[in-house]
Amino acid sequence: MIVLGIVGTPAGGKSTVAERLVELGATWINADLIAKGVLERAEVQSDLKQHFGEAIVDKQGVIDRVKLASLVFGDDDASRRRLDYLESRIHPETKKLITAQLFRSEKRGDAVAILDVPLLFKSAWDRSCDEIWCVDADEDIRIERVRSRGWTAEQLRAREKNQLDISEKTRLSTRVILNNGTLNQLNETISTLWSSLVRRHSASSDTAHCL
Repeated sequence: MIVLGIVGTPAGGKSTVAERLVELGATWINADLIAKGVLERAEVQSDLKQHFGEAIVDKQGVIDRVKLASLVFGDDDASRRRLDYLESRIHPETKKLITAQLFRSEKRGDAVAILDVPLLFKSAWDRSCDEIWCVDADEDIRIERVRSRGWTAEQLRAREKNQLDISEKTRLSTRVILNNGTLNQLNETISTLWSSLVRRHSASSDTAHCL
């Protein structure tokens, strides 16, 4: 099984790339979705409410992810401490679930598993990847995309500052995909890269079996 890591800038188009890869036959392991499930667990909600207080709770008494994000994504030391605490509650269980999904994919005989983890390099998941693709887009395009999600440009930049710089992600990646064009153009690019990926790793596997 090929493990393909996907990284990039916020609103660069990682999810769009992953969706296209799923259409082509890949299995998508989405760390954000897994982490969201962990966050929704009653014991985690209770712990975070106790730690952060009413500032993160909506009218129904449920944690509001937007309010929580506003507390943890910032430049100051207090924001970083809050983010560290949140990650300490969410990341260990998320890592276990990602590992379990990778194991199931391997057991099923999936051809490609997409490892979509925002902190791929920081959490050392890159060591599990056969290739890493970095998806980026110009800042003005990304700002336009996040506005449709209800984010501001400042919120986008705050999230970027809590991630590895895009220049370093680019350096550490196998391929860089610039997503400034249309959806059709992106899909054509991904289809071409997919064919090359499968062909290349199939050839490597055949060579290994001959040795």
